[in-house]
Amino acid sequence: MYVKKLVLDGFKSYGKRTEIEGFDPEFTAITGLNGSGKSNILDSICFVLGISNLQNVRASALQDLVFKNGQAGITKATVTIVFDNTNAQQCPPGYEKCREISVTRQVVVGGKNKFLINGKLVQNKKVQDFFCSIQLNVNNPNFLIMQGKIQQVLNMKPKEVLSMVEEAAGTSVYKTKRDATKTLIEKKEGKVRETSALLEEEVLPKLDKLRKERTAYQEYQKICRDIEFLTYIFISARYLKLCDALQSVEASEEKIENRIATCRETHARNLEEIESTDVKVKDIQHKIDEEMGGALKSLEEQLSAKRAIEAKASGSLKAAKGTIEQDQKKIRMANKNISEDEAALLKKQQAMAMVKDEFQGLKDADANDAKAYEDAKRKLEAVSQGLSTNEDGEACTLQEQLIAAKQQLSEAQTTIKTSEMELRHTRTLLNQKQGETQTNDAAYTKDKSLQDQLEVEVKNLEHQLQGLNYEGGQFEQLKERRQELHNEVREIKRELDRRNGARYDLQYNDPEPNFQRQKVRGMVGKLFQVNDMNNSMAISMAAGGHLYSYVADDDVTSKKILQRGNLQRRVTFIPINKITPSPLSPQVIQYAKNTYGHDNVDSAMSLISYDRYFEPVMQFVFGGILICKDLEVAKGLSADQRIGGRCVTLEGDVVDSAGTLSGGAAPKGANILEELSSLRNLEKDLNAKMNELKQVEEQLNAIENVARNHNKLKEALELRQHELSMCKSRLAHTAFQQNQSEIEEMKEKVKTLEQQILDARDKQKASQAKVKDVEAKLADAKGYRERELKAANNEVKAAQQRADKSRANWKKREQEFETLQLEISELEKSIEAAKQQHQEMVDNLEKYKEELDALQQNSSSAATEVSELEKAIKAQKDNLNSQNKEMRILLGKKEKMLKQNQELELEVKKKENEKSKISAEAKDAKKRMDALEVKYPWIPEEKSFFGMKNTRYDYSKEDPVEAGNKLTKMQEKKEKMERTLNMNAMQTLEREEENYNETVRRRQIVEQDKEKIKQIIVKLDEEEQGQVKRAWEAVTENFSGIFSTLLPGAQALLKPVKTNGILSGLEIKVGFNGVFKDSLGELSGGQKSLVALSLVLAMLKFSPAPLYILDEVDAALDMSHTQNIGSMLKQHFRDSQFLIVSLKDGLFNHANVLFRTQFLEGVSTISRTVGRSTAKR
Repeated sequence: MYVKKLVLDGFKSYGKRTEIEGFDPEFTAITGLNGSGKSNILDSICFVLGISNLQNVRASALQDLVFKNGQAGITKATVTIVFDNTNAQQCPPGYEKCREISVTRQVVVGGKNKFLINGKLVQNKKVQDFFCSIQLNVNNPNFLIMQGKIQQVLNMKPKEVLSMVEEAAGTSVYKTKRDATKTLIEKKEGKVRETSALLEEEVLPKLDKLRKERTAYQEYQKICRDIEFLTYIFISARYLKLCDALQSVEASEEKIENRIATCRETHARNLEEIESTDVKVKDIQHKIDEEMGGALKSLEEQLSAKRAIEAKASGSLKAAKGTIEQDQKKIRMANKNISEDEAALLKKQQAMAMVKDEFQGLKDADANDAKAYEDAKRKLEAVSQGLSTNEDGEACTLQEQLIAAKQQLSEAQTTIKTSEMELRHTRTLLNQKQGETQTNDAAYTKDKSLQDQLEVEVKNLEHQLQGLNYEGGQFEQLKERRQELHNEVREIKRELDRRNGARYDLQYNDPEPNFQRQKVRGMVGKLFQVNDMNNSMAISMAAGGHLYSYVADDDVTSKKILQRGNLQRRVTFIPINKITPSPLSPQVIQYAKNTYGHDNVDSAMSLISYDRYFEPVMQFVFGGILICKDLEVAKGLSADQRIGGRCVTLEGDVVDSAGTLSGGAAPKGANILEELSSLRNLEKDLNAKMNELKQVEEQLNAIENVARNHNKLKEALELRQHELSMCKSRLAHTAFQQNQSEIEEMKEKVKTLEQQILDARDKQKASQAKVKDVEAKLADAKGYRERELKAANNEVKAAQQRADKSRANWKKREQEFETLQLEISELEKSIEAAKQQHQEMVDNLEKYKEELDALQQNSSSAATEVSELEKAIKAQKDNLNSQNKEMRILLGKKEKMLKQNQELELEVKKKENEKSKISAEAKDAKKRMDALEVKYPWIPEEKSFFGMKNTRYDYSKEDPVEAGNKLTKMQEKKEKMERTLNMNAMQTLEREEENYNETVRRRQIVEQDKEKIKQIIVKLDEEEQGQVKRAWEAVTENFSGIFSTLLPGAQALLKPVKTNGILSGLEIKVGFNGVFKDSLGELSGGQKSLVALSLVLAMLKFSPAPLYILDEVDAALDMSHTQNIGSMLKQHFRDSQFLIVSLKDGLFNHANVLFRTQFLEGVSTISRTVGRSTAKR
C-alpha cells in the first residue's frame, strides 16, 4: 500500500486546486527553494493522517492551515490522498476489495472539521484506527523522521536508547502496564492494610458489643417467658375469681326474684278480692240501676269510653306541644348560632384579607433579604481573599477582570473588522446581483400567472371546506366509536349472561296486545341500594321474602301477568296502588335511639337509597323494621311495648315483638344484595352504552353526506395544492427567482452585519471603559481593597439586620395566618352543617304544627264530653251512695287493699332496683370476663384447667398474688430493658459476623492473587528480556548494515553499558576498520547525523511501515554521504515507500520520481520529473 495521488485545495500555500500524481512506490523526492511549499506537501499528508499536535505541521490552529488564513476568499482547506491498495499483505482490514482507497480531510474557517474515506463521511476516531492498523499512527510518528529527531537521537542516554529498542520490540506497552499493575498492587496492599486495621479497630469491637447485646437479648427473652408463665397464673386466678363472683351474684338475684314473686302473688290476690268487691258493688249498683232504670250504668260506660278517647288525645296533644316547643327552642338556638358564626366568619375573613397581603409581602421580603445576605457574605469572602466581584457577582481578581475586559475589547475589535470586511464584500455582491437581475423571462411570467390562478382556486376550496362546518376525520372517528360501543355492549351482555343475571328478571309473555311493560318495575332487591355493604346481611334478612317479589304500578297489571303471562315459576307481586305501609313514626325511632344509643339502632329505611317513586314499596318492606348492633339491643327493643316493631341484628338475627328469635346462621346467598348491586351497575353501564350507541348512529346518519362532500373537496384541494407546490418549485429553480432569493438573503445578511457592527461598537466602548476603570483600581489596589472590604462588611451587617428583621416579622405573622386559615375553614363547615340542620328542623316543625291543630280540636272535644258525663254521674252517685251503707263498707275495704297493693308495688320496685344493681354487677363481671377472653384468647380453651393440680395453673406451686407482684416487677424490668435493648442484636450479629468472615476471605483471596500476579510478572519479565534481546540483536544487525552502506568501511553497533545484560542500558559504538571510538564526540557532525539516521532506520526496519517521510535529514551531510543515503534506501527498504524532502542533488538524483515546487503569483506550484532508472523501466 503506497501513496498514489495527492490533491491539495486551499491548503497553506496551495491556494488553487493542485493534483500531484505519479508517486513512485519506492522512492519519491521533493525539492525546491525555501518557501516554495515543499514541506507543505509533507504537512498535508500528516494533516490527512489525523495529526492532533498542530505544531508538527507548523500551525497553532486549524485556521492557519487554510490559504492565507481564509482572508483571500478561500474559507476551507481540503487534502485528499489516494492510496494504491493492490498489495494484499499491506491491505488494511475491511478494505480487501478496494484497489484504491481515498482519504480526505477538510477544515473550514470557524472550526468545522470533517473526514471522508472513499467519499463517505466518517468520524476522526475511525480514520485514526484505519491508519494505526497499517502502522501509521501520526500522533506517535515513528514513520516521520524530521531533522530535529536526528539531533534527539544523538543526545539520548543509554536508558533512552534501550527504550527505543523496547518500543521496537513491543515490550514498552508491557512495561507500562506492568508498572501500572505494580502501582495498583501497592494501592491494593494499602487498602488491605486499611481493611485489616478496620477489622481490628472497629469491626471486632463492634462484634464484641453485639455479642454482649445478644446475651442481654437472651436474658430479655427469658424474662418474656417468665412474664408469659406468670401471666397465665395471675390472669387465670383473676378470671376464676370473677367466675365465683358471678355465681354469687346469680344466687342473690334468685333470692330477690323469689321475694318479688311473693309480692306479686299477694298483689294478685288483692286484685282478685278487689275484683270480687267490684262485682258485689256492681251487683248492688245493678239493683240500684234497676231501680233507677239503668241510667247510671249507661253513663259510666259512656264515661269510660270518652275518658279513653280524652286520655289518648290529651297525651298526643301534650307530646306534640312538647316536641314543637323543643324544636322551636332548637331553631332559635340554631339561628342564634348561625348568626354568631356568620358574624365571626365575616370578621375572620376581613382579618384574613388584611393579613394575607401583609403576610405574603413579609414572606417575599424575607426571601429577598435572605438572598441579599448570602450574596453579601459571598462578596465579603471574595474581598477577604483578595478578590473582587464582576458585573455578574462572581468572585475574581482585578487582574482577571482586566484580562477579561481586554479580551472582550479584542473580540469586539475583531468582530468589527471581520464584519466590516464581510459587509463590504456582501454589498459588492448585492450590487452585482441587482445589476444582473433586470427583466423577467417568459417561463417565469407564465408560471407566476399559473401560481396566482392556483392560489385563488385553493382559497375557494378552503372556503368551501370551512363552510361545511365539518372536522376532518370526524366521520371515521364516529365509526370507530360505534365499533368500540358494539364491542363494549357485547362484553357487558356476555358478563351478564356469565353471571346468569337474567334469573332475577321477570320472564313473561305479554298478556294482551300493546301491553305496557314499563308498568312492571322489577324485583324489589334491584330497586334499592345499600349505603354500606357491611349492613347487607341485616337488610337482606329484614326484607325476607319480599326481596324476591316484583313491583308493578297497579293490581290490574299484576293480575294480567299472573293470569295470562305464561309464567314459568311462582311469582309474588307488590302493586303500588294497593299496598298499605305501616312505618315506625319518627318519634318511635328517636325514642329507640335515645334509649339504646344512636350508634346501636337505625331504621332500615335510613340504611338504603332508592328512587322516591318507590317510597311506598320501601315503607311496605322496611318501614316497621329496626336494625340493631347486636342481639342484646334487639331483644330490649322487641320487649319495649312503645316500639312494637321487628328488630334485625347486623349478623342477621331477627327478633319480633312477641320475643321470637330466628337466625343463627347466614343463609345461602347471603351476599345476594352485593350480587344485585353488581348486576345493577352492569345494567346501568349497558343502558348508558346503548344510549350512546344510539346517539352515535344518529350522528353518523346526519353527517354521512357532509363527510362525502368534505372528502371530495379535500381531494380536489390536495390536487390543487400539489399543482401549486410544483409551480412554486419551478419558480424557485428559475434563474430569475434564484437571483431574487439570493438578493433577499444578501439584504438580510447586510442588515445582520450592520447590527453586529453596532453591537460590537457598543461592546467596544463598554470594554474600553471597563479597562480604564479596572486599571485605575489596580493603580490604587491597596486603597481599593480597603474600601471594598469596609463596604462589604457594612453591606453584610446591614443585610443580616434586614434578613433577621424580615424573618422575625414573617415568623410572627405566620402563626396568625395559619390560625386564621384554620378558624375560617372550621367556621364555614360549621355554618353549612348548622344551616342544613336548621332547614330540617323547620320542615319538621311545620309538620308538627299541622298535626297539633287537629290534636287540639280532638282533645278539646273529648274533654268537654268527659266533663259533662262526670257531672251527670256524680249527681246520680251522690244520690245513691247516700242511700247505700253496704256499698260504702265494700268500697272502704277496697281502698285498704288498693293501699296494700301500692306498698307491694313499691317493694317490688325496690327489689327490682336491687336486682338491676346486682345484674349490673353481674354484667360488669361478665364484661370483664369477656374482655379478658378477648385480650387473652387462651382463656376459653384453658379455663377448665384453672386451679387444677399438676397443671400450669396449679396455684399451690405458685401463689397468684405473689405471681402478680413478680409480674409487675418483671414487666418494669422488661420495659427498662426495652429502652436500651437492641432487638435486632441476633440478626445484626449474624450479619456482621458473616460480613467479617467474608471480608477476611476476600483479603486472603487478594493476598493469593497478589502472589500469583507477582509470579506472572517474574515470568513475563524473563520473556521480556528474551524479546528485547532478540530485538537488540536484529536492530544491531540492521544498524551495522545501514551504517556500512552510508559510510563504507565503518561499523556501528549497540553495546550494553554493563556486562551483566542489556537491561542496564545500550550505548552506540562506532568503529572504523575494526577500531571503535570511545564516544560519539570524536565523530564529525556529518558522521553523527549518519549514525543517528542509521539507528532510526534500523528501528523502522525491525517494525516496518508502508510509508516513510524524511524531511531534510541530509541538511548536515556532504554530497558523498547524501548519495549513500539514496543507495541505502534502495538496498534496504524495497517494501516501503519513501517520501523525502531535500535540497541536495546527491539525494534526490537517486529518487525514482522527483517533484519540484515553485512559488508563483502568490501560490505554490509543482512539476514532476522521472528518474533515470524509472525512465529505463
